[in-house]
Amino acid sequence: MADFIDSLGNVMSCDTEPLLDGWGWADYWMCGDWITYHKMLMANCGMTKEQALIRVEQELSDRGTFAHEWFCQFDKDFREYFQSQGADFGVLSNIVNNVGQGTEGITDNFGDLGKYLKVAIPVALLGVGLFYGYKAYKSLK
Repeated sequence: MADFIDSLGNVMSCDTEPLLDGWGWADYWMCGDWITYHKMLMANCGMTKEQALIRVEQELSDRGTFAHEWFCQFDKDFREYFQSQGADFGVLSNIVNNVGQGTEGITDNFGDLGKYLKVAIPVALLGVGLFYGYKAYKSLK
């Protein structure tokens, strides 16, 4: 049995629980880790391609629209691999992806968008809070 290692350096096994994205600063799987997970399920856990795909789809099915994993459907490598395994990304995703392919580079950047939003949103909220806090402090003087 080959070792399958995620981007965080953890060895995957049949008991591996995917590290899903959460708000704040935490470790989570990147899009490529889902490909590695799928390959590991087939190689080490005796699953067929279809069984492993169902497992991955179940793990990803309840992720919110702005969770990092949601943006994986626009990641070129993720999309190509899972389409080759029989995944269907749905009509809306296919339309967005086809438009993006016509505009070179856009879909590759969607995969990183979740990573940036995870940092940008708290920083923006902090900035807004500081601005209005300073403004309120000045009005008290």
